[in-house]
Amino acid sequence: MLNIGIVGLKNATPFIDAMNELPEFSFKGIYDPCLLLDRNRQTAFTAFMSFGDLCCECDAVIFSIDDNIYQPLVCEAIRHSLNVFVSGVQNYELKELNELLTLRDEACSTVHIGHPLICSNLFQQTRLLCKHPLDIQCNIVRDSNPNLVSLARNEISMLLTLARSSVHRTAVNVYSSFSSVPDSLRVRLDFDNGTIGNISIDRYGLKPAHSIKAVNYNSIVETDIANCRIATLNSDSPNTPSTQSIGGDGLSPLAMQLKTFLICVMGGNELHNSLENEISTNMACQRIHEKMRINFNVF
Repeated sequence: MLNIGIVGLKNATPFIDAMNELPEFSFKGIYDPCLLLDRNRQTAFTAFMSFGDLCCECDAVIFSIDDNIYQPLVCEAIRHSLNVFVSGVQNYELKELNELLTLRDEACSTVHIGHPLICSNLFQQTRLLCKHPLDIQCNIVRDSNPNLVSLARNEISMLLTLARSSVHRTAVNVYSSFSSVPDSLRVRLDFDNGTIGNISIDRYGLKPAHSIKAVNYNSIVETDIANCRIATLNSDSPNTPSTQSIGGDGLSPLAMQLKTFLICVMGGNELHNSLENEISTNMACQRIHEKMRINFNVF
């Protein structure tokens, strides 16, 4: 049983619902400054009056907001040798991530960074099939107006996990077809082990799509993320693809992330999305931002 609390009332409900799917978690309550301003507010959970009180009751802490507003509290939790689940670090500065890394190593704590896909059975099976990738291609077409950099960040984190190597070169191209802001983004990552990663993201297309194709030694693996399917071609039967559908064990995506976090805390598995992974992702995203400033002045 893992005693766990949440920092940040905003976005806390999905985490509470996810913990209800996992009997291994014991939810202790929430700390949020807004609850201190309205002490008469009725809540269905324990509202801690200080962050220190929450730390004393918990073995682990979830930070439900992917903003660096709570970065000092993340540091404090690690100093208390608590295990930490951060829902996202898209708005963290590189120096803030490096500070977390230093504290984590000193405290020997587990720090897991949330990601919508890395903890899924679909992606983990893809990773098992891609032990020595030569070339990885990620393709996204969205029929809406998403934040292209945010989408690219998620793809870069996955590429780093698949390549199992550091990035030594990032090349970026952005294009506009229908508007004054970028409609298409192309990113190329050159890894230290020789793997090449390419990301293609388009705001407009004939139909929505999201796929990962990896060319490996003796195999090609193509994952259709939208339809949860993996197709594989092996050297012994290059004309006969093998296709399998991958489910999620009946758990919601967020519950899958928390389950992975729990296994890591208990020492039973490697961390799927680590601070090191997000630091490398952050550095690649800085290059994307620089290119987009030069071309479009949108930041």
